[in-house]
Amino acid sequence: MAEPAESIDAKWDAYHGTVLEFVDDERGCLRVDLRRPDERAIAQRLAALGLEPPVAIMTAENPRGANAEDAPTARQEARQEVRNDDRHATLLAELREAGLPFARVDGVAPDGEYRERCVAVPLGRQEGRALARRLGQLAFFWFDGTRVWLEPGIADHEAEVLPAA
Repeated sequence: MAEPAESIDAKWDAYHGTVLEFVDDERGCLRVDLRRPDERAIAQRLAALGLEPPVAIMTAENPRGANAEDAPTARQEARQEVRNDDRHATLLAELREAGLPFARVDGVAPDGEYRERCVAVPLGRQEGRALARRLGQLAFFWFDGTRVWLEPGIADHEAEVLPAA
């Protein structure tokens, strides 16, 4: 059953308020609020992590925008968490097998109430879209070295430069 367009649009809009947390054991956590992104800080952290733009930032969790808070029962929410663990582990294994460097990034709601494990991986725009679609993701973030973009995966939207106007 397809999700209503209004629900997909609301979830697309929620991406605009994401805070990216670039986790690095050596340097600590860099928090970048995509409502006011610090592109220079992103570029510096990615370089410190051994990644050169362009970089796609995405998750394997919650395909098609299905969030744990959408689950009607605690049992369904628990099953979704197990599926998310499996999907994340599979993505990491695939990236390692392909020899692609990647770094851990968390996508977090501004209030901290919601978090998804993500990866930053050097991919061009089209390769990022192909991976996001294969993972069933509505959207992903793409950093071209100077700007952060909200890119569609399976969502029927146009790419947007962040912050949104």
